[in-house]
Amino acid sequence: MSGFFYDAFRLLVIWLVGQALKMNMDPLAETAVSPLPSSPFAPIRRWWWLPLLFGCLTALIWVWADGRGVWRPITAVDASQTRANTALPIPRGTLRLEQTITPNRDGLAEIELILSGNGSDGGSGDDLVLQLFDAAGGLIAEKRLPTAALTHNQTALLSFPPQPHSAGQTYTLQISGSAGNPMSVWGYDLDVYAGGALRLQSGPLDTQSPATTAQDLRLITRYQLIWRDVWQTLSTALAQAGFLLAAALLFLPLPGALLLLAGPAAWRRWDALAWVGTAVALGAAGWAILWQWASLVGGRFSGGLLWGLVIGGWALAVFLWRFRVSGFGWRQRPFLTPNPQSPIPNRRFHKEHAALLVLLLVGFVVRLLAVRDLAFLPWVDASRHGLITAVMAHKGTIPDNYAPFLPVEHFPYHFGFHTLSASLSLMTGTPLASLLLYLSQLLNALVPLAIYAAGWLITRRRRAGLAAAFLVALPFFFPAYYLSWGRMTQLTAVLLMPVLLGLTWQLARGGREWRRVWWLVGVLAAGMFLVHFRVFLFYLPLAFLVWLISWGRNGRWLAAAAALGVFLAGPHMLNLLRVTEPVATVQRNIENYNTFPVDYLNVAWERPFLYVAGGVFVLLLVPALRRRRWTTAPLALVGWVAVLFILLSGERLGLPETSLVNMNSMYITIFIPLSLFLGIATDQGWRWLRRRHWILQAMGWFVTGAGVTAVFIFGIHQQIVVLNSQTVLAYPADTAGLAWLDENVPPDAKIAASSWLWLGATWAGSDGGAWILPLTGRETTIPPIDHIYNRDYFQEIQEFNRAATDTPDWSDPAAADWLLAQGVTHIYVGARGGFFDPATLARNPQIRLLYGYDGVFVFAVLDQPT
Repeated sequence: MSGFFYDAFRLLVIWLVGQALKMNMDPLAETAVSPLPSSPFAPIRRWWWLPLLFGCLTALIWVWADGRGVWRPITAVDASQTRANTALPIPRGTLRLEQTITPNRDGLAEIELILSGNGSDGGSGDDLVLQLFDAAGGLIAEKRLPTAALTHNQTALLSFPPQPHSAGQTYTLQISGSAGNPMSVWGYDLDVYAGGALRLQSGPLDTQSPATTAQDLRLITRYQLIWRDVWQTLSTALAQAGFLLAAALLFLPLPGALLLLAGPAAWRRWDALAWVGTAVALGAAGWAILWQWASLVGGRFSGGLLWGLVIGGWALAVFLWRFRVSGFGWRQRPFLTPNPQSPIPNRRFHKEHAALLVLLLVGFVVRLLAVRDLAFLPWVDASRHGLITAVMAHKGTIPDNYAPFLPVEHFPYHFGFHTLSASLSLMTGTPLASLLLYLSQLLNALVPLAIYAAGWLITRRRRAGLAAAFLVALPFFFPAYYLSWGRMTQLTAVLLMPVLLGLTWQLARGGREWRRVWWLVGVLAAGMFLVHFRVFLFYLPLAFLVWLISWGRNGRWLAAAAALGVFLAGPHMLNLLRVTEPVATVQRNIENYNTFPVDYLNVAWERPFLYVAGGVFVLLLVPALRRRRWTTAPLALVGWVAVLFILLSGERLGLPETSLVNMNSMYITIFIPLSLFLGIATDQGWRWLRRRHWILQAMGWFVTGAGVTAVFIFGIHQQIVVLNSQTVLAYPADTAGLAWLDENVPPDAKIAASSWLWLGATWAGSDGGAWILPLTGRETTIPPIDHIYNRDYFQEIQEFNRAATDTPDWSDPAAADWLLAQGVTHIYVGARGGFFDPATLARNPQIRLLYGYDGVFVFAVLDQPT
């Protein structure tokens, strides 16, 4: 194989050199298009694609031949049946265990089992045999496991080539053994796997077959992502959420577009995609402000009203665009008329724009692939966002309490993101879980656009913004990993932060024409406060630092922006002062809450990127000492990060600590200054290289082609597998279970669900039960974490879940009596599960099974045994 790639590489070199010589010797070629520069130090203008292509192909060949650390097959879990309470009879002789399997995905590639027994009890020649057959009885894979090396509870894997058409097909896993085989596997004595069933098969001469109560094996199936599944996933996502995504793209940037179109003519001569990125950030901030002030005067939003605003708003935007471009009534320069005195580019579309649009599309596609197996946003925050969205959609306004969902009489949480989700819920009627899932990935995919806008605003150079956007779209771990936490509010805030950073920079350091952006800065700052208070706090040191390094220049305009921001966010500020205890909140501290997240440095390429940034910083000191003006921005970004680390070091430096902010929430926003820092450095590096000898330029293009290709491939892989499966609490099977519960359980029922001690003294749902309240409105023993805002209710939730966790045996009728005494009428057990074990509950004579499918169960608690 290596000889083949060597020969292919040599032929490629010969072909490229021949093409270059052919171009140079072509008698019809004009001098102006000669492939070689007229001066050894002139930029390569005509044949730059040759070394670039050479570099790209070199990287592709390397990835294909080896590619370690860049690409590997993408494998994910298809079926996850992890419950086990029964050791099956030992398969030996003619006794075989057979489990049918029906994959949901194409590309079935692996089956995992858990063994039971002691391998040392068998002979040296005994084997445990795993075989997989297709629907026609054809053998797909076979694995013999010498029992002498096997131990109790050991994992056994049966791997085989991916089955390209496995979705919906029935496969049979057969487990057999030699006559002296001492090993078996674990199973579960309830039907928990909808994709198949367990049976025991004996030979024709066996008069008595061993009995078992197990109905399914404990098994996990995995599939390998193949192209067929990629297209099917994307088409399914667009079918499910296409209307939602289209509505979101119309809804989100509208206020920002109107603000920019109503502003000075110079704003409409900004770089086109920087203008769009600014409009998106301003739009997210604008909707939060609009909801707040409309609610303050008693307004209520509905789906029809919001559609009217969107349609009317875009009609007004088109009118402003055409009116101001044509100059009717305004004595201003037309939009496309060149302005030789303006530093703002007038040509609207550039190659960087094409690259950025492709990048945004690829980034969105891989983010859709990342959630291909999800039906709910992961982790604890997700159900909270679902609850707040449900409350706001129900009331059509910013609420002052959580009624009718929770007995909480005030509403202190930042609601900026939820104005987006509640609006889209009212406009589209999309199921809540799907809405949050797809909206999160859309916002995540738009962050690179905001980064591009910031890069252009700071440097006025598209290449700097494009390089920074590329890093955030693909290879960076953040913000893509926000998915694993369901961290929607901070995700929305980091969509605003880059643009706010860029506009603040120009307001303090730009020319006279930039002073008018002060009210854009005010709107974005107010919007960020309403979206996420922590990220707003992280912004403040930057604003002060930019003002400081500008020697107080344009200070009054920054003050005006600050005053506007305080006014726009004032109602929420006053509400926080009214319903919280500010001093106590600031002084509150949670043990180990401010620990530095070292684990983040060991994932993906986080550490190498930080090393690169460190090396670039050292190199940057040379032009900085020479007072090169372009170094001010990257050094300011470094200073901002340094200040944040110092302020949040807390006890390490003898400083006070507060649970309002911590190292973790700060570090996961560092991708913004890091990407901009590297983007600016990349742009300046290219400017330096274009003044060097053409051989160095060719080498630069080669390295660029190879590096960008390798990072691009790595980034695609990184984004598809970024999800941490340990944070997934609700599975797709919970969708049907919760829908059944909503349709069949009385509205006044109180439903118990499993939980765990999440943070400090706060309990959270451990499976799909966390979504009972947002999706059904039923009272539950483990509501989303907003229950902490009512102290008595918070204590009640604590006491129940602490006692439930310590309950030793749920099959005891006394456990059912205790549940009844707590007012519990039903029990929900999600597919992931928790301290409520369905098999144990099913053995309780005072608990009756109402629903059971694919690992999800609903039980009724009775006052008398059945």
